[in-house]
Amino acid sequence: MLTRMKISLACFGLAVALSSSGSGCAPPRPVMMDEPVSVTLDKAAATHSGASRKSDAKTFWQAMSSLDPAFPESYHVSSSERAFAAALGFIVAGEVDEAELLLDSLRSSDTDSLVRSASRVLLTAMLQYQDKWKILAELNPASAVRDSSQWRDKAEVEAWAAPFGNVPARRVSFPGRTVSLPLTISASGAPVIPVSINGRRRLFWLDTGSSMSIIASDVAAESGVTPLISDTLEVATATGRVGAQPASISRIDLGAIAIANSTAMIIDSNLMRVRMGPDAGNPDHVVKIDGIIGFDVISRLDIRIDYRNNQVTLAKPVRPARAAHHPRNLFWIGKPNVRLTTRKGVPLHFHLDTGAQETYATEALTLKVKARSFAGERRMVAGFAGTQRVKGTFVDNVRLYLAGRPVLFRRMLVFAPAYASFVTLHGVFGSDIGKTGIVRIDATNGIFLIEESPPAPGLRP
Repeated sequence: MLTRMKISLACFGLAVALSSSGSGCAPPRPVMMDEPVSVTLDKAAATHSGASRKSDAKTFWQAMSSLDPAFPESYHVSSSERAFAAALGFIVAGEVDEAELLLDSLRSSDTDSLVRSASRVLLTAMLQYQDKWKILAELNPASAVRDSSQWRDKAEVEAWAAPFGNVPARRVSFPGRTVSLPLTISASGAPVIPVSINGRRRLFWLDTGSSMSIIASDVAAESGVTPLISDTLEVATATGRVGAQPASISRIDLGAIAIANSTAMIIDSNLMRVRMGPDAGNPDHVVKIDGIIGFDVISRLDIRIDYRNNQVTLAKPVRPARAAHHPRNLFWIGKPNVRLTTRKGVPLHFHLDTGAQETYATEALTLKVKARSFAGERRMVAGFAGTQRVKGTFVDNVRLYLAGRPVLFRRMLVFAPAYASFVTLHGVFGSDIGKTGIVRIDATNGIFLIEESPPAPGLRP
């Protein structure tokens, strides 16, 4: 739980991660399913109040990993633990500045070593989220290595802080209207939109699973984007490490929305490819990726991805004058996490990764929800390794509630995530959730929704 935060790219090589995860075991005659998991709004089920009860954690740190900052109200904890729970409460409530101040105090002076360690982990996540790279770089004691090229773990957030520390503040300029962009779908199902990089038009994935935006090395060279340092750092992916270089993009245009001084990663263009089909070596079966708009940009927008009508709308997030209609259910803690609940109100958390091929569950979900499971096999049709056959355990069907609305999951693969997280994850929301209609992501107000999409103009409802 207390692993240091790393620059992550959860979507890359998901098929490889699934095939090598070692989760579940197939029977002699597994059920073969070419159809992926089904994720739909369940109109037949009644809506839920949306209120969630406290987690059923038995220890303080179980409660913290379940995002239950109210645990000290019912159980005896130390003063240090009570202060840490308060900081987590600020994060869940979206009060990032208050969380930062309290976490900084705890990580530097608290007498409980576990609280100090956990506070540092969350503080680095908060500083990254706010682009406070210079402060992040100064967290290290005088004896620590400050040259990012010599950092002990080149995927840690702190290793990226030094080169990013001198980048001017990111600026996002919004027009006085909503911006609409055409939507296409990548070979692995990720949403793709047109962007302009320093005036050059490209197609980028919208990928919440990438903590930072990415640009392929050939696109970077053509667009005048150069590395900030000569050395190569690393990115933690679902299948291992990938070399990357820190950079700053002078201007990204998403339609009429202009983003200046956006930090990014440059990755070798030879790696920015999705291989399709069994003949992965055939160049005709390789789809190139120009780049990725990561959560560092997505979190600063109010986005609606309409998969059915092939449209993405972008707007400036507006904080409501009073409490939002929907309780906050989207939290950034090193990764974007979405809260769902069971019918009884037990909270569950899914990592939001629009770059992942499909939605899946973890074993933690099977422990929480009594659902029938079976052994089976799935053919994954995209990924760095081409077509893969995945053997494992599948959840037959389970109904959960998202912002009070029932969502039905069928045939979900169960396996252990290949990356660590402070939050206990019960699953991952992949790109297939958009098949239901409109996906709304507003990190500023902590909103994640799946809405029914209206029919395209000229079509009967």
